Amino acid sequence: MYVLAPALLALMATSVAAKSQGKTQGQKMSWQDKIKNVVVLVEENRSFDTFAGGFKYSCDIDGLVNLKFCNPANVSGPASVRVCALPIAKNVAPDDPNHGISGVSMQLLSTYHPDEAAVDIGNEEETMMGFVTEQASTYLTTNISRAAEVINYYAPQNVRVFGTMAENFVLFDRWFAAVPGPTNPNRAYLTSGTSHGHGRNDAAFNYAALPQRSIFQQLSENGIEWINYQNSTSKLALNTTIGFNPDSLFYNWTYTSGAWKTNIKPIADFYKDAKAGKLPAFTYINPECCSYDSFHPPSPITTGENFIKGVYEALRSSPQWNETLFILTFDEHGGFADHVPPPVGVPAGDDLTYTELSPDGKNMTFNFQRLGVRVPTLVISPWVGRGVIEHKGTNNGGEYTHTSIAAFIAKLWNLDSLTPRIEWSSTFEHLITDELRDDTPVTLPNPKPF
Repeated sequence: MYVLAPALLALMATSVAAKSQGKTQGQKMSWQDKIKNVVVLVEENRSFDTFAGGFKYSCDIDGLVNLKFCNPANVSGPASVRVCALPIAKNVAPDDPNHGISGVSMQLLSTYHPDEAAVDIGNEEETMMGFVTEQASTYLTTNISRAAEVINYYAPQNVRVFGTMAENFVLFDRWFAAVPGPTNPNRAYLTSGTSHGHGRNDAAFNYAALPQRSIFQQLSENGIEWINYQNSTSKLALNTTIGFNPDSLFYNWTYTSGAWKTNIKPIADFYKDAKAGKLPAFTYINPECCSYDSFHPPSPITTGENFIKGVYEALRSSPQWNETLFILTFDEHGGFADHVPPPVGVPAGDDLTYTELSPDGKNMTFNFQRLGVRVPTLVISPWVGRGVIEHKGTNNGGEYTHTSIAAFIAKLWNLDSLTPRIEWSSTFEHLITDELRDDTPVTLPNPKPF
């Protein structure tokens, strides 16, 4: 295999920069002209407060630095002891909090059945109070310290890879998961604008059974190249024994079209393609799940940080860097606490509902018209500002949520909106500036053991 010499790679990058700078100085480029490659990495199971709530580099961040956020140990006990968030979260979370839809209802609304309760879901004083209660209930513990791990957060020095990226690019502090529930429904919303009525990680995701049109199908139909790189040693197969399939293989089209054989590659190919300047227009990366680099408990924070460092540095050193936009987000909060109530009354992806048996033995039905909990999200590119804090979305009338990615690429490449949720979601093209930065870090700090 022919490998480009480092000097030639540097020359190519300089040439791309000069070409971009020249057009900027002469004929003004549109934002679509600047972004030729979109890279999306979706990590696992951390809320905004847990991961980024302790950041101190900007007083504009809606986090926990100047906020005392507490939960009662028992939401049904008026005199219950209060448990307050502290920056002492552990490298390896001792427990995996409940993040099923009914459990998340308890975390957010202090009830498994919000349709039956007189809770004001628009009143912040009546929401986000059930995280510690649900954790204690899930693990049948009266150990307050153990239950409190769900509300504790990371000191900045313990997430310094992510923190350095945030300080150098754009951090969203009001980006919500698409579904107040688990991994695969959120990943389906992110990649197709709906979960087709699925509210749990059921077998349909492992059998490529979802029938809806996805962004992967949409891109192929429009002649736009894409690759789903997966960081897993599992062999691709349509069964329930290999763990989580890569997200593009949720969909029946990916199987029947044969794209699962041509467009899904191992993560090693990502690093090779980035180095050679051969990444496709759309790159989608699946971390492994769920033990070493995905941040999903029991994944250590340090190994997850090392993984995102490697992805960033591969992109930063790629000849394609000056035309790249990298989106790093988390699929859902994983049951970890956050203090900002998710928006309600939002458009669903379709008219399907989901019903599950809640921990109290009663059925609860969800209509997908409430977003999930805030998750830490970055937009990274030499075309965005340094240290920008982005709050509520400013266009489409909606919020920033996972379907904002599909809405953004629809605008970037003149595609149709797949679902009402995508049509509603706010996009972020206004963050792309007219200045090609030359001060973006080439390398990031190593994770700090703790």
